[in-house]
Amino acid sequence: MIENEFKSLNFSVLGKNSVIEGNLKFHGDTLLNCEINGDITMLNDSTLTLERESQFTGNIYCSDIEIFGSVSGSINATGSLSVRSSATVSGKINARSINIYPGATLNIEGHTEEDK
Repeated sequence: MIENEFKSLNFSVLGKNSVIEGNLKFHGDTLLNCEINGDITMLNDSTLTLERESQFTGNIYCSDIEIFGSVSGSINATGSLSVRSSATVSGKINARSINIYPGATLNIEGHTEEDK
């Protein structure tokens, strides 16, 4: 790959054994395989992927999200949410479409009239 082509790519990767705290904003496809405590906001319609060893606690605001790891908090997806067989999700979910794969663990809270 030519250096200029690499510089123009728009993606983020946070790898294994990293621990991040705070409110994060990403632009471009994002792959996370670490522990995060805080909020994640995707600034465009790119995909957020939480890999198998990821552990997230907080709120997620995104378009599309694919979860292989652990999420505790709320997920607000304007597009699709895919919960893979290795995933554990606990909290509130709001998504246009949801795909749950066999073996996934979910403990989700429903919406009430008071939430509206």
